[in-house]
Amino acid sequence: MTDTIVPSQEQAGVDEQAERFIAIFSDLRKVLGAGFKHAHQHGFSTTQFMVLGLVEKSREGEPHTISSIAAKLGLDPATVVRTVDSLEKRGFVARQRDKQDRRQVFINFTETGHSSLMEAHQHFITRIRAVFLTMSAEGRASLLNGLDEFVQIGQAIPVEQEREPEAHGTHT
Repeated sequence: MTDTIVPSQEQAGVDEQAERFIAIFSDLRKVLGAGFKHAHQHGFSTTQFMVLGLVEKSREGEPHTISSIAAKLGLDPATVVRTVDSLEKRGFVARQRDKQDRRQVFINFTETGHSSLMEAHQHFITRIRAVFLTMSAEGRASLLNGLDEFVQIGQAIPVEQEREPEAHGTHT
C-alpha cells in the first residue's frame, strides 16, 4: 500500500513544482523583460536580439545559416527568415553566399548591427549583473546549476518521446 502512496505523493510534489516553475518562469520573463527593454529601445524585438546574439558568436567561429540559427534557437526557419529579412532591411546583417557551395547562405553582421547589438547587450548584462550582485553566491550557483541541469535533461528528452515522470529515473 505504501508503494502506491509514495509514487502518488511524489507525483503530486513534482506537479506542484512544475506549476511553481511555470509561475516563476513567467516572473523571470518580466525580470528579463526589463533588460530586453533596452534592446526594444534600440528597435530590436526579443527574437531579433537573440538572432543577433547568435550571429555575434559566429564572428568567432563558423558562420550561421538560417537553418543553423533556427536549430540553435529552437525557432521555425520561417520565423528566422522574417527576422533576418527585417534585420537586413535595417542594415544590421547581410547575407553572403558561400564561395564554394553557392547554395549555402551565411548571415553576417554589418558594423551598424554589431555596434547596436553591443550597446543593447551591455544594458541587458548590466541588468542581470545588478540582480546577481544582490543575490547570495549560493543562490547564484544554485540557480545556474539547476537551470543547467534542467536544460541538459530537457534537451536529452525528445518531445515526441515524453512520458510520465515516473517512467524516468529520478535525478538528484
